[in-house]
Amino acid sequence: MLENNLAVNLKLLCSYNGSIAETCRKMGINRQQFSKYLKGSSMPSMQSLRKICDFFGVESEEVTLPPDQFKSLISARERTKKPNSILDNSPQGERHTRLLENMMLTSSKDLNQYLGDYYYYYMTPSYKGHISKGFARLSLKEGIGYSHFYERTEPSQAMLDGYEIGKFVGIVFLLGERLQIIDYGVHCQRAISQTILYGATRGNFSMLSGITLGIQGSSARIPFSSRIVFERISEKLSVRQRIKGVGLFKMDSNEISASIKARLETPSSLDSPHIFTASENY
Repeated sequence: MLENNLAVNLKLLCSYNGSIAETCRKMGINRQQFSKYLKGSSMPSMQSLRKICDFFGVESEEVTLPPDQFKSLISARERTKKPNSILDNSPQGERHTRLLENMMLTSSKDLNQYLGDYYYYYMTPSYKGHISKGFARLSLKEGIGYSHFYERTEPSQAMLDGYEIGKFVGIVFLLGERLQIIDYGVHCQRAISQTILYGATRGNFSMLSGITLGIQGSSARIPFSSRIVFERISEKLSVRQRIKGVGLFKMDSNEISASIKARLETPSSLDSPHIFTASENY
């Protein structure tokens, strides 16, 4: 089954990337051997699988998912890169680019304790009285922090037909002891979201609290903010098992722990009815 899933998924990835010969050359994998993977007659070694996944920008656990699910998680050309000349035409273009690069590289030094997998929870305006539970992975590559988010929606709320599982990718900064994540939807780049989390108050932590700002998924496209909680999860679970855990839950559902609900429902810490704040970590 895994061989068949891998074969179908590799064919999809290759369809976005030109000729098989050129793809194999860039990956550094023998073409005849790669053809066996495409036919499902052979499975790659862990080293070869890592080369393939790094080249296409996917996770090793993702590439063996059922084809329908895999197709809903990837984009044709998902690439997140460091800024280079994007600001060069602004009055202080080179300076702005250098500051952004330094900001990312400097903050990456302290990101290590936050890397890993989480479930995250927030109250969504798209489903009244419900908490959205998603899966997040924070990683570090070449000094840059990256985020990958997965969420499940009802078909009527999906941004694109057939994409009930949404995938969001972004960049992670650690500035002033606050985690700041800026991400966008892979399948529908109509909005950018931002999440700010309190940093950990101790070395070992199980939850992080913060605020997320985004766009409602329905046709109304209303900007909204919500408290959000990140909960560390076991590294022993596969991506497939973790994605099974995402979904929409009623506020009184026993699937959501009391400690998470308390952080989502905490009153503002500022003496103003017009300012929305997050619960500090404790």
